Amino acid sequence: MNSDLPHKNKLRHRLRSLGPGLLFASTAIGTSHLVLSTRAGAHHGMIYLLIILVTLGVKYPLYEFGTRYANATGYSLIKAYKDQGNWAIGIFLCIIFINMFAVTAAIAAVSAGLLSSMFGLSHIPVPILAGIILFVTVLLLLIGGYAGLDKFIKLISAVLLITVIIAFVAVIIKGPVMPAADFQPSPLLKGAGLTLLISLLGWMPSGMEASTMNSIWVLEKMQTEKYQPTLKESLFDFNLGYAFTTILAVLFLTIGAFTVYGSGHLLDGNANQFSNKLLQIFTANLGQWSYPVIAIAAFGTIYGTLVAVLDAFPRSFSRTLRIFVYPDVIQEDIQMQFLNRYYKIFLIITGTGGFLLFYGSASSMIQLLELATIISFLVAPIIGYLNLKAITSEAVPHSHRPPSWMISVAYLGLVTMIGFALYYLQSILF
Repeated sequence: MNSDLPHKNKLRHRLRSLGPGLLFASTAIGTSHLVLSTRAGAHHGMIYLLIILVTLGVKYPLYEFGTRYANATGYSLIKAYKDQGNWAIGIFLCIIFINMFAVTAAIAAVSAGLLSSMFGLSHIPVPILAGIILFVTVLLLLIGGYAGLDKFIKLISAVLLITVIIAFVAVIIKGPVMPAADFQPSPLLKGAGLTLLISLLGWMPSGMEASTMNSIWVLEKMQTEKYQPTLKESLFDFNLGYAFTTILAVLFLTIGAFTVYGSGHLLDGNANQFSNKLLQIFTANLGQWSYPVIAIAAFGTIYGTLVAVLDAFPRSFSRTLRIFVYPDVIQEDIQMQFLNRYYKIFLIITGTGGFLLFYGSASSMIQLLELATIISFLVAPIIGYLNLKAITSEAVPHSHRPPSWMISVAYLGLVTMIGFALYYLQSILF
């Protein structure tokens, strides 16, 4: 009986460490999965399966380095960027500032559109619904902090997994939709097809800045739990979250391909139009019983992402700003007071800015989303390179450094992202 105790303790410690990986997954499964993976399947079929799996594979190390660095050093990747020079921290601050409003606006738009479709709230303008959702979410984060966010995301993840699996099984049993007689597949590397491809590559599984956010969540988890996990425990949490994003990406792709591809329908339009098409097509294909399942899965997916990014951007911004205000090491209580104060300030600013941006572009939700994802894709190699330099720096003990194969895959990921970025830019220019 005593021989079971080490195994029980190991399991208990791993469960205690869970949280940052699921938060990372939540930042991913909203737009890149519900919107982009589903649209990829709907517009191009299962050809995207290999694209998604290869993308997740070659980008994996660049995200994993965030968890590894935080566990090894006790600092977030922001500290690593500062160590590489003010130019690095300045670039990261610009990236966060640009993305924090565009990403928040795009996700709030989809959340509001789904809420309007689910409850028949078409009489309320979608921008107003988005404003209400953002206000409530900001309020919840101000009250609950990281501890509340951690519990909420675990609940959302459980509900999401159950509902998406039910929808997926129903789709598989039903089989793919019969192609229309005049159906012509959309070109993958031209026009709208290329834009969708670059958008998906940019946010599959999430923007590269999510690696930095994850390193911050690892530290927040340590402070909340008053527990220093081992490297294996932290990586178990991250890998579980990454596996979660991979599985859901494949499920959403399959659902889109089996219910829409070949029918001639397109999943596009503003927030309300996209949400209505999504729910109507699925319900028509699977039956009325599936409506609440699809609705809960869709809203749970996108709202979980909204909560996660609304927490992540202010934390990233406040920690980056702290480096400029307090460049030298100071007392921990002063640092925490600064972070807590400015986290709340930037949380309110992010919610307000996201609402104003969406309010000014409510008729072009897909275009806003594509803009945000394309920006993420173009700047991803920069953050990926900074992450690679961070994990191979002297600050990381050799015992915590990644194996050589992972470094090789990280370089492959960088080369791939740079290649696609150049291809996309030349397609626009020429």
